[in-house]
Amino acid sequence: MGIGENILYIHEGCVGWTGTKDEIMTSTNEKLNSFIFASDLFRKVKETQNAN
Repeated sequence: MGIGENILYIHEGCVGWTGTKDEIMTSTNEKLNSFIFASDLFRKVKETQNAN
């Protein structure tokens, strides 16, 4: 997430979500969140970001 300005999430060949590295932390897209925050570490990072 630190390489580009914009992120494009593709799910089953279709655009599932697009935004910035900052917007991804507050996304409500369930499929995107399941993919990005599958690990405990990234889940904790998101929880910390949303608490602030």
